Amino acid sequence: MDKDRQTLSATELSKFSYCPYQWYYERLYGRKELRRLEVERNERLGLADSRKERMEAGNAYHKNAGRNIRRRRITAVTAIVIMTAVLLYLLAKGGVL
Repeated sequence: MDKDRQTLSATELSKFSYCPYQWYYERLYGRKELRRLEVERNERLGLADSRKERMEAGNAYHKNAGRNIRRRRITAVTAIVIMTAVLLYLLAKGGVL
C-alpha cells in the first residue's frame, strides 16, 4: 500500500473491515517495516516464526486434499466404466429390455 495515496482500494476496504488496527498500522508503517518489527520482536522474545510452519502445514493439507480428489475422481470414472460395460453386455445378450 502506498502511504501517501488519498484513495482506498477494494483490498484496503476489505482489510479495514476485517481489522481496522491492522489496516491502520500497515498504512502508517508499511508491510515491510511491520514484518521487520515482527522479526525483531520474535528474536528479542525468543519466539519461533510460525509462518514457515503454517505454510508447510497448508501445503501438506492441499497436497493431501488433491490426492483425495483425484482418488475419488478415478473411483467414479471406474464405476461408470464398469456399469457401462455391464449394461452393454446385458443389452448385447438381450436380457435387459
